[in-house]
Amino acid sequence: MANPQNVGDLLERKIDVCFGHVDVNGDGVFEEADVMALAARMISYQGVAFDAPQAQQLFKAFQVFVRNIAGELGLTSGQIGPDQWRKGMIGTFGENPALFDKVFRPLAESIWKLCDKNGDGHVDAEEFLCFQKAVGSSPENRQIAFERLDLNKDGVLSVEEILSAYKDYYTSRDPEAPGNWLYGDVWEAEIWDGTKVRL
Repeated sequence: MANPQNVGDLLERKIDVCFGHVDVNGDGVFEEADVMALAARMISYQGVAFDAPQAQQLFKAFQVFVRNIAGELGLTSGQIGPDQWRKGMIGTFGENPALFDKVFRPLAESIWKLCDKNGDGHVDAEEFLCFQKAVGSSPENRQIAFERLDLNKDGVLSVEEILSAYKDYYTSRDPEAPGNWLYGDVWEAEIWDGTKVRL
């Protein structure tokens, strides 16, 4: 794992890595088609049918999410570039917890419901590792991420632990924040090629 002190601004790094995830086709803009493709990856890796209710809910949540992001950033084209994404995420959402919760919570809850395949109200390690695989995290980092996010060390993730991780990831500059590991190791030298995440 790289030293987080050597990668510049930690929050910007996390936002940039996230942009690499959502820009699925690698064309330098984040748009609705990208998030639909990312949702499909998550659904496929969980082994859930695309017409299942939780899959359809995730598609809808991602669609609403990207439209809300574009709206809050004042973008009418529906396309978001990396600089707009970084400045908007930090300036618009990072400094407004209520707005962050309004926009991100429905998406986080939909992802959690998809991952909770057995419907027991928790995401276990295997279910979470499928989510991590969909966003390109290495097998080693998937396990570390699960352990970091399992705040009460009960061997499963609750929706509150997952939502806490989302908030840490998108708003915290603390290098020890557990949520930094939501998508694996953001400090790893090979995860970012300067323009997008290496999947």
